[in-house]
Amino acid sequence: MRRLVPAGAAALVTVLVAALLLGRSAYPVLGLTDPGELVQLGLPLLRLLTAGAAAVVLGALVHGLVVVPGADGPSAELRGLASGAAWAWAALAAGTAVFTVADVSGGFVAPGPDLVVGMVVRAAPVGWLACAVGAAVVAVWVREARTWSSALGAGVLACVALLGPVMTGHAIDGVGKDLGTPAVALHVIAATVWLGTLGALLVSPVSPARSGAVSTVCATVTVLSGVLASAVLVPSWGELATSYGVLVLLAAAVTVVALGVFVRRRVASGRGLVLVELVLLAVVTGLSVAMTRAVPPVQAPFHTTPTEAMLGFGIPDPPTLGRLLGAWRLDVWFAVLAVVLVVVYARWLRRVDGWPVGRAASWFAGCALLVVTTSSGVGRYADALFSVHVAEHMLVSVVVPVLLVLGGPVSLARRALPDEGDTERSGAGPSGTDARDRLEAVLDAPLLRFLTHPAVAAVLMVGSPFAFYLTPLFSLLQPLGWLMPAISLWFLTAGYLFFWVVVGVDPTPGQKLPHVARLAVLIASMPFHALFGVILLAADTPVAQTPSTLAADGGGGQVFVTDFYSRLRLPWAPDLLTDQHLAALLSWGMGDLPLVGVLVILLVQWHRAGVAEDRAARDLLAARR
Repeated sequence: MRRLVPAGAAALVTVLVAALLLGRSAYPVLGLTDPGELVQLGLPLLRLLTAGAAAVVLGALVHGLVVVPGADGPSAELRGLASGAAWAWAALAAGTAVFTVADVSGGFVAPGPDLVVGMVVRAAPVGWLACAVGAAVVAVWVREARTWSSALGAGVLACVALLGPVMTGHAIDGVGKDLGTPAVALHVIAATVWLGTLGALLVSPVSPARSGAVSTVCATVTVLSGVLASAVLVPSWGELATSYGVLVLLAAAVTVVALGVFVRRRVASGRGLVLVELVLLAVVTGLSVAMTRAVPPVQAPFHTTPTEAMLGFGIPDPPTLGRLLGAWRLDVWFAVLAVVLVVVYARWLRRVDGWPVGRAASWFAGCALLVVTTSSGVGRYADALFSVHVAEHMLVSVVVPVLLVLGGPVSLARRALPDEGDTERSGAGPSGTDARDRLEAVLDAPLLRFLTHPAVAAVLMVGSPFAFYLTPLFSLLQPLGWLMPAISLWFLTAGYLFFWVVVGVDPTPGQKLPHVARLAVLIASMPFHALFGVILLAADTPVAQTPSTLAADGGGGQVFVTDFYSRLRLPWAPDLLTDQHLAALLSWGMGDLPLVGVLVILLVQWHRAGVAEDRAARDLLAARR
């Protein structure tokens, strides 16, 4: 561990110098009271230590899952390291939440009700508390992880825990926050994994060359997401002269040097180069922490419309067919997901001969439709109109999953992934587990077996719209715009699980369902889309409305019925109830019509299976004669 001291020292010096230089400059701009030097210096130090602990957790997990994978996942030593670092991460994140309350309150708040209220009424402390809870769960989970798939789940949860402070930080405010939030989130995850795997290489006897693929992916995502985030948070060249802009330039310059060292390390491996790269990334981490003490130019006071303030972008005109198809604004989350799905599938496709063209076309069409649905005018107007929002979710939860499951990604992966003997392609070596085994470990995970049970998959598919739209959940979560991609991902996942069971060409992890049972599950699910539409159509109040307490003129509290859509103040927006009735019709039609097509596909599959069984029976009889 002594090899990590130079990197820690570099990050520590960087954040201290930057915090001292920035001083109290941000507080007047934000309208906050100076909390004192202890908070000014202590908060960035805590954030730096928290980032370091998170890097150790992810570095140990990625090292054990990808770089030196074992048949049962990371070794006990790596799991112990990750668990201990996760406990430290949780404690540091909780301490950061306390210092964050002090930072925005003008000083420390005495333990008691006031401190509790200060933590739960402001977004930033809540983000750190969520991070602390997630890290604590990771600490327990990874300690008990005995399989590769379970350790993978702990790693995914660790990445999610990283996002708590991100979703409540600089990126969620100002124009362009719909682009800045996912960009910063991807940047933080990739940079943390990059930093952590470099640290693991210094304390592990494994050759640095074996982590080349991980570092390449992390470096690419870190740079691209960093460029996008910087473009959003520093929207003009002249604003690079601000404190925040200078920090961005310094971080970019050090990152370029780190990339040069990384390229050199890929050519001529050596621990010296790993140490230099790690120190440079630690300096970048320190500069990134220092950025949280400065105000991004995009948040400086300037005139914006309510729509820009709430969504991050403007919608000046009512929707038309041309605007729904042409008014594009990138959805970063789903664009990245679609690119990953296309690249991975295409890579597998090159390794397999004779793969059906129809399956490949279906997969690529599903990925393309996912991008069109979320990034075209449909995705843009979905944030402003309930009817378009429901139409988007119908496409994401029904049409896109059908196209994806017909692509047969699991069957393709089983044929394309290298086995242990093919060391040149797998890169795992004789001591590692092969990629096929890792795939089977994920497919054999108890959670996936549970989710692909026909009853569970059907309930998730047909029940999600009822649970989300017909309860206060929708109106409560909608103002948190960064959560809406997660809701869309939930609908996409629920649809994929359901149609995997019903018409998927891949075998499900559980017991294979006969075609007649698949038909019964499909037919039983069809009336629920109509029922959901009828409920929306018959409602006499908009589901988007929720009571909220606003300050009255007399200083008391007055209850209003408000909603997210009305606060956008779009002059062309239709009446909420009228738009909800349109949403009901769209839900009914866009839910049931594709299911009719799925019914036809299922019947064709059933017929083909019967023909194949008859042919096999005739061949068996002919062989016996």
